[in-house]
Amino acid sequence: MTDAVVSFVLENLKNLLIHEVNLFRGVKNEVNLLRSDLGFMNAFLKDSEGKEANHHLVKELIDQIREAAFDAEDVINRYMAQVVRQRVRNLPKKLFHCLDHAAELHRVAEKTTSLRKRIENIYANKTTYGIEARSHGDENAEQLLEERRRDVEEEDVMGFVDDTKKLVDQLLDRGRLKREVITTIGMGGLGKTTLARKIYNNPLIKDFFDHCAWVNVSQKYKTSVLRLDILKCLGKLSDKTYNMSDEELKTTLRENLTEKRYFVVMDDVWEPEFWNKVRACFPDNSNGSRILITSRDKEVASNASSIPPYFLPFLSEEASWQLLCKKAFLGEKCPSNLESLGRTLAKNCKGLPLSIVVLGGILANKEKTHRAWSDFVGNVNSFLINNDEKRCADILALSYNHLPHKLRVCFLYGGIFPEDHLISARTLTQLWVAEGFIADQNDSRKMDEIKIAEQYLEGLIDRSLIQVASRRSDGGVKTCRIHDLLRDFCIKTSSQQKFYEVLVNELSLSNRNNPRRLSIQGKIDSYERISSSSTSCNSLSVGSLFFFTSYFDHNALERAVKNFRLIRSLSFEVSNIHHSLHRIPEEIGQLVFLRYFKISVTYAYVWLKAIPASICKLPYLETIHVQAWIEEGLPKEIWIMKQLRHLYVGHGIGLPQPPSKGAHTLSNLQVLCRVEVDKKTAILFRKSLFPNLRKLHLSRSHTCLIDQSMVSEILASLESSQYLQILKLERLTIGSLSSLSSSKLTKITVLNCNSVDLISLGKLANLQILKIKRCDISSRQLHFMAGEFPQLEVFKMIGLRGIETWELKTHAMPKLEHLVIDRCTSLRNLPDELWSLANLRMVQVSVIEADLKEKLMIKQSELKEDGYSCKLIVN
Repeated sequence: MTDAVVSFVLENLKNLLIHEVNLFRGVKNEVNLLRSDLGFMNAFLKDSEGKEANHHLVKELIDQIREAAFDAEDVINRYMAQVVRQRVRNLPKKLFHCLDHAAELHRVAEKTTSLRKRIENIYANKTTYGIEARSHGDENAEQLLEERRRDVEEEDVMGFVDDTKKLVDQLLDRGRLKREVITTIGMGGLGKTTLARKIYNNPLIKDFFDHCAWVNVSQKYKTSVLRLDILKCLGKLSDKTYNMSDEELKTTLRENLTEKRYFVVMDDVWEPEFWNKVRACFPDNSNGSRILITSRDKEVASNASSIPPYFLPFLSEEASWQLLCKKAFLGEKCPSNLESLGRTLAKNCKGLPLSIVVLGGILANKEKTHRAWSDFVGNVNSFLINNDEKRCADILALSYNHLPHKLRVCFLYGGIFPEDHLISARTLTQLWVAEGFIADQNDSRKMDEIKIAEQYLEGLIDRSLIQVASRRSDGGVKTCRIHDLLRDFCIKTSSQQKFYEVLVNELSLSNRNNPRRLSIQGKIDSYERISSSSTSCNSLSVGSLFFFTSYFDHNALERAVKNFRLIRSLSFEVSNIHHSLHRIPEEIGQLVFLRYFKISVTYAYVWLKAIPASICKLPYLETIHVQAWIEEGLPKEIWIMKQLRHLYVGHGIGLPQPPSKGAHTLSNLQVLCRVEVDKKTAILFRKSLFPNLRKLHLSRSHTCLIDQSMVSEILASLESSQYLQILKLERLTIGSLSSLSSSKLTKITVLNCNSVDLISLGKLANLQILKIKRCDISSRQLHFMAGEFPQLEVFKMIGLRGIETWELKTHAMPKLEHLVIDRCTSLRNLPDELWSLANLRMVQVSVIEADLKEKLMIKQSELKEDGYSCKLIVN
C-alpha cells in the first residue's frame, strides 16, 4: 500500500516552497535543494507502488522518507511561523531567529540528499527491485467518471424486498397489541442499517404509527443524548429539555409516548445490557407499539426480546449480480462478453453487500474488457479465501489502492469523524480545502476550490466509499456518512501512516506515533491528560485538532490554543457545554497557520462576549464558524481579513463599520450567514464591499427592532452583488421584493417572516429553488399566473397554515420538478394543472387535512394506473 500521506506531504511541501518563496529569501540554497529532493522522493513513492511488500529495503526506505518528509514539514512550518510572527519585530531579533531555523533547514536538506542517493542506487538496480523511473500523469480511470454522476443511494441496494416485507408484516401485526421488541442480527457490512432504513421509510409504517423515531446507538453512547434524539424526532425539543437531567428526560420521553402507537429504530447496538438501560422510556400502551433493534451480537437480541431475532441473510447470487451491475456499470446494461465473468466475480463476494459495493466501485473505473476483468478477478480471489472480516478489509485496501492519489487522503480523512456521525458535506469540503488536499488546477479554468472539493466528494461517492445521507434541493450532497468498516480501515491506515490518531481515551495514543492530526472523541479529561504530557505527542507536529465530545469546556479551547501553535484546523463539534463560553482566548491570534475555526454545540444555546480582534490578524484564516450569540458583535479589524471566505455565526450579528481611510473590502468572502439587518449593513452592500459574495443569510438579532423599510433598503442594496446566487431571509418584516428583479438569484429561502411577496418572486428570471417556511401569508389563496416562476425547479411550502386554496394557471412554473408541501394544514386542494407539468417528477405531501389526503390517495392510484412518471408520496 503506497503511503498516500507521505506523497501528499511531499507534494504539498514542494508547492509551498514555490508559492511562498518570499518567506524563504534568506535560505534560498537550502530551499532549492530541498525542493529538488522532495520531488525526487515523491516520484520514487509512485514508482515503488506495490513493491514494498516484496522488498524489505524498499519498505525501510519508504519509512525513512516518511520520517524525512515529516521532519521537513515541521522545520519549514516553524521557520514560516517565525517569519510571519516577526514581521513586526525589530531586525536583530528577527535575524537571530531566522539564522537558527536556517540551520535546521540545512540539516533536513542534508538528510533528504542522503535519501536521494539511496533511491538512485535502487533505480540503478531496477532488475532486482522491479522499480523503474517513469513519468506520472493523471489516472486515466478518472476520466471514466467525468460527467457521469449517479444517484445510487442506500435504498437502491438489491435483495431486501422479501426481508422488508417479512419485517413490515411483523411490525404491523394487528393481532399483537403488546409493545414488542424486534431484532435483526448480522455481521458488519451485511446491510442491517440499510434494511432498517427501508422499513423506517416504508409508507405503511408511517401511516400505521403515530410517532416514528430513529437513533444511532453505536459502541459509545449516552442515554441522555439518545433520549434527546428521540424527542427531536417527535418534535418535542425545547429550551427546557436541553437542561433536563437524564432522569427528567426519561420521564418526559415516556410521557410523550404514553397513549401513542410508536415505532422506534435503535440502530447498531453493541452492549448486551443496552435494552435494560432504556426500556423504562417505552410504555406498553397495548396498541401495537414496536421497537426495532439492529446489532451484530446475538446476545443483544436475547436480552431485549423473547421473540427470535431475524438473522439477515447474505444476498442471493442473482441479487449480488444485480447489485454489482448497478455499481460497476452505473445503471447501464452489462456487455454480454462480461456477464459470465462478472457473475463469477459477484459469486466470489459470497453475498456480502459491502464487498460487492466496494468491488463494483473499483470495476466502474476499469476498462470494460475481458482481459482487464480477468486480471482483476485473479487478484481478488486471493482476498476472498480468508474469513469474512479479513476478506472485507482486504477488499477495502484494494479499493483504496485504486483511488487516484489526490482522493486517498480525502478518503482517509473520513475516519476523523465519530462512528455513525452524519457528516456535513459543507464542513468536509471546507476542511479538505483548509488542509491543502485540493490540487491546483493547471489549466486556464481555475475552478473554485470548494467546487473541486465537491467533485472529489462525488468521486468518493461514485466509488461507494462514502454514502449519501441526504441531498440539497439542487442535487448536491448535503450530508454523508462512512460505513463502520470503512471508517475502521481509515483509522488503522491513518495511524500506520501517522496521518491522524482517533483518541477515545488517553491510552489510545501510541507512544511511538507523532500524529499529524488528533481527533478527540469522548471525555475532555482524556484530552487534558494528553495535552499536559510532553511525551505523548509532539504538539508542534500536530496540524489539526478536532473535538467530538459530549460537553464543551472552555479549558479545552485554552489548552488547544496554548499547546498546538501550528495547527491549520481547530474544530469543536460537541453536544452541550458545562458553562457559558464567554470569550475566545486572545492567544488564538498566535495560531499563524489557522485556516479553519469552528465551534458548534448541538443541544445548547451559546452566549459569547466577543471574538478577539487578534483572530483577524491570522493571514491564512478562511473559515470562521461560531454557533453563538456574540454580544459585542464582530471586531472592527475583520476588514483586514483578505483571505476570509466563509463566515457563519449562530444568531443575527451586526457588521462593524470599516475604517474611514483606505480601501477595505472582503474580496474573497463567498458565504455570509446570519448577518443582522440594519441601515449600516445596507450601506456596506451599496459600497460593494463583498464583491464575490455567493450566499447571504439575513436575520434579525434578538435586541434590534426592524421595520419594513429597513429590510427593503438592504434588499435594494443587493443589486450590486453580481455573484450573489443564494439568499435566505429569516425573522424579518418583509414588504415588496421587487428590488430583486434584476438579481441573479437561483435559490431563495424565506423563514419565519411576516409575509412573502410571491408576485415579485414569480418574476425572477433565474430562480430555480424557492422554500417558504413558517411564514404568514396575507391571502388564503395562492394564485400563480401564466409566465410566473419561469425557471423554478423546486418549490417547498412548509408550515403555511393559513393557505386554503391554490390556483395554478397554464404555463406557470413550466419547469417544476419537485414539490414539497408539509404542515399546510388548511390547504384543501392541489391544482389540477399541476399534473400537466411536463417535468414534474416528485410530489411529497405530509401533515395535511383528512379530505385532501383522501383526494390525493385516489390521485396516487390514478397516477399508477396511467403510468404517470411523477411519484406522489402522501404521508
